[in-house]
Amino acid sequence: MGTSDFAHLDGKDALTFIKGYSLELREVLERLTPEASEASVNEACAQTSLMVSRYTDILGFILRSTNVRNAFEMHFPLKRLVETAVSPDARLIMSSEWKFVPFTYPMTLDWLPGFALVGGPAPESDNVLIVPLAGHEIGHSAWRSKQLKDQLMADLVAAIAQTLDDMPAETSLVSNELGVDGVALAKLRDAVLRSAIKQLEEIFCDLFGLFIFGRSFLYAYEYFLAPGWGMRSAYYPSSLDRVRYLIEAAEKLGIAPEADLFEAWGDSIPLKFADGAVIRLADAAVAKIYPALRAITFNILADHGITPPTADATDRVLASLRQHVPDGEGATLPEIVTAGWLLLRERGGLSLDQDIAEYKILNELMLKSVEVSEFKLRVEAHA
Repeated sequence: MGTSDFAHLDGKDALTFIKGYSLELREVLERLTPEASEASVNEACAQTSLMVSRYTDILGFILRSTNVRNAFEMHFPLKRLVETAVSPDARLIMSSEWKFVPFTYPMTLDWLPGFALVGGPAPESDNVLIVPLAGHEIGHSAWRSKQLKDQLMADLVAAIAQTLDDMPAETSLVSNELGVDGVALAKLRDAVLRSAIKQLEEIFCDLFGLFIFGRSFLYAYEYFLAPGWGMRSAYYPSSLDRVRYLIEAAEKLGIAPEADLFEAWGDSIPLKFADGAVIRLADAAVAKIYPALRAITFNILADHGITPPTADATDRVLASLRQHVPDGEGATLPEIVTAGWLLLRERGGLSLDQDIAEYKILNELMLKSVEVSEFKLRVEAHA
């Protein structure tokens, strides 16, 4: 893999790190003597097996990052985002999976520290319009680096205690399901806390992406996750709650989403009745914390000098795209993608067979606009 053609060096650096760790484990195995105890041999073999298991998926991810279908132009603007919002020393690897979901390996992976690995579905790997969803995925790294779980924990515990008092029917239902008296109540609190903190992380990541990418995050979110529905995990907000929180936050940012944008969405449903009661309690606690979480999210990004897309730059890029030319003055990635989404919606979605050529042109124009912006930034930096 080390001989692969990496468009960006972060992937090669990750391979170097993995290789170094692998060599250390190999040395441990080679130092084992015939007299070594069975426990020592088993421990060394277990550590090696664990390493192989952990790194197999990561190595595949790194290899796919070299695929020419990927939009390599996205790397530098997204890496600057990671460096600014998460850590100046962060490194970024963008790649793809065959699962039709965006995902991230958290930046705090013990076996690859300092790297944010952001992936999307392989069929969409060259689609600039879904780039805003990377904002959500990078948000997971920011959640950990800013230690927001610890920051919110005291208020969340208090909110859960208040919620259990406010919703006695749900509290009794789950307590009876779990067992006896104080033990059941402790289990209930733990179950609600686990659900609520995971929900808050997902909401934080949604707000993180929304602040950075503005209106285009809403469009990409709707495109990718429509129409909601499905079975609900206890660790995610319901489909409609996520949309509601996004719309409320968008309005705080001065964004007025179209009234029909999420009109056809349905809600997700918990797997079991008792799970539903736990989730309702967690949802109520999350709702109490949401206003503070929204303020924290926006303040973190603003304090790092990150601003949402500006209307003037977005309109300028949109005017260029209408003329089938890239923006020549240098806009941010969020401004370029927002303009692309506005043109796409202006043209009715470009989803028919006869629209394929126009759709591809739009994608190429956005990529060229990103390249122009990157060129101008580098020239100005050395002027």
